[in-house]
Amino acid sequence: MDEQTKDSLLTEAMNEYGDYLVQLCYTYVRNWQTAEDLAQETFIRYYNNLPKFRGEASVKTYLFRIAVNVCKDYLSSWKYKKVHISEIFQKLLKSEDTPEKQAIKHDEQAQLVKGIEGLQTKYKDVLLLFHFGEMTLEEVSFALNIPVNTVKTRLRRARRTLGIALEEGGEDHARSNS
Repeated sequence: MDEQTKDSLLTEAMNEYGDYLVQLCYTYVRNWQTAEDLAQETFIRYYNNLPKFRGEASVKTYLFRIAVNVCKDYLSSWKYKKVHISEIFQKLLKSEDTPEKQAIKHDEQAQLVKGIEGLQTKYKDVLLLFHFGEMTLEEVSFALNIPVNTVKTRLRRARRTLGIALEEGGEDHARSNS
């Protein structure tokens, strides 16, 4: 593969998936600068391994798999703290609702973020890739290098655990306001 082709493929991938990769990396490291650095490292690895890419998966899935591995490598070399993903949800809050509705949405989003942060990493991974990365079950399976049935199980458990956490958070909130 010649350099011009590799450059073209890299530019296309960066334009198409750059923002998604930064957001994905941010969910692991909770720091935008570090997330941008890890996304850049992802693209460097992608570029260097382009001749080895066999096309068995989509470029998106391949990039997400590299990004997950880059993040896990980074986290294994540094102390891992709880993940803050509130900025991912800020886009959901932008609307023309009344201040009261915005306050309610903000409270609900904060509870959702707290619930997701409380999930075990293996559940958080599948939940974020499937729902926020908009990946199929097969793509999540490839990205995390686990069987599709494991993805389904972890996704179901993540949703159930998150639902319980949100119910408990709502009860706590209701108790604190009475």
